[in-house]
Parts: sequence; C-alpha cells; structure tokens
Amino acid sequence: MKALIAQRLSGIAALAADDIAAPKPGPGEVLIAVGAGGVHLADIAALMGERHPRPSLPFIPGLEAAGLVAAVGAEVTSLAPGDRIAAFMSWGGLAEGAVAQADLCAKLPDTIPLSLGASLPMAFAGALLALRDRARLAAGETLLVLGAGGYTGIAAVQIGKKLGARVIAVAAGEARGSEAVESGADELIDGSAKPLSESVAALTAGNGVDVIYDPVGGDAFEMAVMTLAIGGRMISAGFAAGRVPRINMSAIYARDAELLAANTLLTVQKYPAHARAALNDVIAWTVDGSIRPRIAVQFPLSGATPAFDYISSRRGSGAVIITIGKEGVA
Repeated sequence: MKALIAQRLSGIAALAADDIAAPKPGPGEVLIAVGAGGVHLADIAALMGERHPRPSLPFIPGLEAAGLVAAVGAEVTSLAPGDRIAAFMSWGGLAEGAVAQADLCAKLPDTIPLSLGASLPMAFAGALLALRDRARLAAGETLLVLGAGGYTGIAAVQIGKKLGARVIAVAAGEARGSEAVESGADELIDGSAKPLSESVAALTAGNGVDVIYDPVGGDAFEMAVMTLAIGGRMISAGFAAGRVPRINMSAIYARDAELLAANTLLTVQKYPAHARAALNDVIAWTVDGSIRPRIAVQFPLSGATPAFDYISSRRGSGAVIITIGKEGVA
C-alpha cells in the first residue's frame, strides 16, 4: 500500500509517497481504508524532530483520518468492516491503510463526506476537549480566542458559541477577521491595531475574560494573560507563532487564574472515552448545522508535499486535507 513516509526527521523534504506493508489491527484496534487525512502544524513539528516525544522511524504523519473499517482486531465489538468512521490517530493517518484504536473512532453518517470527516478530530473535537473538559467553559462566560482567523481558532470560536459563551475573536486584518465573524464571533478585535488589553477592557467593562484559548503562543500569549478576569483560565493549545511564550506568573497570581495546556494528542491517549465522546458530539453538530467545518484545500497523496507548505504558510482558514481513497474527494 502507499503511505506518505519519512525515513528521517529532517523536515518536509524528507517525505515521499512510497510502498509499505499493510498494517494489521491488534486487540482493540481497527484497520482503516483511509479516504482522507488532515494535516496540521504538529505534523511539521514532528517531521522537524521538534515534537516530544519524537516519533519513531520510519515516520508516517497524520493525526486524524476518515475512511471505511477494513478489518477489526480481537475484542472490538463497537465497529464492523464497512463502517464509515472518523478517527484520532497516534500518527500514521496519511496512508492507504492505517491502524487506530477502536475507542478513538466514531461512526460517520453518509451525509458527511470522508474529506470533511477527516477535518473534525483535531480542530473541532480537540477544541471541545480543551474548552469543555479542560477549561470548563460554561454558558454565559466570555471566551477570548486568539488566532481566530486560522482553522484551529475558527473551530474554537464555533465550539465556544455552541457551549453558550460570548466569544471575542482576535485576528490580524480584515480578511482573517471576517472568517471569525462568519463563524459566529460576537466581537472581533484586530490584533494588529491597539494593545489587546485595551480592546478587551473596552468590551468587558474592564472585567476581563473568563477563558482564553490560545493556539498561537509567543507575543499573543504574553499580551493575552493581561486580559484575564479574576479566576479566569488560560489554555495553551499550540505555538503557531513559532515561539514558546514567556510565562508571567505574577499576572497569573494577581488574577488567581489557572494556566492549562491542551495537548490533544496526549489528551486522547490518556482519556479515550472523553475523546470519542467529543468526536461523536462534533459529528452530530456538523449534521444538524450547529458547527460548520470547512475545507480550505485538498491535495492527493501522490502530490502531498504542497499541503505541508500550505500549512507552514499559516494562510488557510479551513482544513488542509490529503485525499487518499475514492470517497475522500467527495
């Protein structure tokens, strides 16, 4: 079978579509005939050897996939061959066949194309795990979403609204901001205009925000800490800016606030039941229109390198998908 594989962790250039032996599912696992897989900055960090723990070689990226169950391992009773599913992967999703834990898979209805289903685990279910399960975001609270023009931020905006929060989106520039507004943000802050603390103070009568969702890191994190309300929670969900932020513990202490992390890969490994519940929820919400995931671009497995370049550019406001099986292009 074909897989997108790297024999060394030296960056995107190490990737090639090559033939490998088809994997077999072990106990509690399923083999997926993959129709589509998502690409994320985490894949690039892993390819650069910057993700810890470092993945073993040879390395097949891909933290999410959608396809048909091809075979089930021992002890699997919830899924059967032929089922359409979306799945969290512990890497390996960008291949014609991939093995996933059965308890990290959720059934997809026929109304959701596999390409769209592959966009749901990391961004949308990941945001739900971060905001509902980790940050305990409650209806009526105020959520500040950094990087709200990117796909991860857009997912957090939509999940925040679904949970009943007032959502303030931070995005740089009119084009990026319009995506956040279309996703349901109640207010929009242009992060390139004036100091963030001033903008948030004006929108919250000086009280600050209850929860901050930050997939950006760097300067954005450091400025956003100053906007927390007393007892607020700040959740770090990545470092899209390319720099790990400095933590101002005096500001955290002064606000009696919580600093949390949302490492989706580790969360789904430690709490598979929560991960599967979150994935089932976002699938149901996609069907009923409560959330509106979208695909920015799609690339075939045979020409997948531009997908990683696209992700590196950080210009997309939708999912970046690698199509693999026939239904993946639907």
